[in-house]
Amino acid sequence: MKILLATTAIALMATPAMAADVIDYSAPTPAPSYDVAPERFGWDGGYAGAQLGYGFAEADPGDDPSGIVGGLHAGYLMQYGSFVVGPEIDVDASGIDGEDLEIDAIARAKLKAGVAIDRFLVSGTVGYAYAWGESDTDGDVSDGALEVGAGLDFAATDNIVVGSDYMYHNFGEFDDTNSDLDLHTVRARVSYKF
Repeated sequence: MKILLATTAIALMATPAMAADVIDYSAPTPAPSYDVAPERFGWDGGYAGAQLGYGFAEADPGDDPSGIVGGLHAGYLMQYGSFVVGPEIDVDASGIDGEDLEIDAIARAKLKAGVAIDRFLVSGTVGYAYAWGESDTDGDVSDGALEVGAGLDFAATDNIVVGSDYMYHNFGEFDDTNSDLDLHTVRARVSYKF
C-alpha cells in the first residue's frame, strides 16, 4: 500500500513538470508590413529634341508678320527636391513673314527653372534671343532681345518628354528698321531624355 501511495504521489508531482515542458507549435507572428511610396520621376540629366509652332510679331510702325516656326533644342536639368533648373539652347527656322519684314531664324540661350510634380514640370525661362531676317527697306537685318517664357512638360516615358511653351521677345527697335518689334512664339515640343 505504501508503494501504491508513493507511486501515486510521484505521478501527481510529475504531471505539472511535464506540462511545463509542452512546446507551443502555433504559427509565428508575421513581421509588420509597410507601404513603400512609389519612386518619383527624376528630371536630372541632358535632353535634346525638336519643336514646331507658330510665331507672330507686332511691329510699330509696320504690319504684324506671322507664320510657322520650328527647329531643335538641347539642355541639361538639375533637380533639388521639387525645384528644377538648368540651361537650354534652341534654334528655330522661321516663316514669320509680313509686308515689311520677314524673320528667317531665331536662336535662344536661356535659363529654365520650374517645379516638378512627379512626371509634370511647370517652368519659366529667361534669356537672350537673336533673330535674322529681311526688311523691305533695309535688306538683311538682325538683332538681339530679352526673352521670357513659360512651359509645361510631361514625361510620357522615362526617356520621352512632350510639352509646349510660350515665349515673348522684346526687340525694341529691330536693327535699323525704325520699327519697334515684339515677337511671340507658341510651340509644341518633344524631347529625348538621356
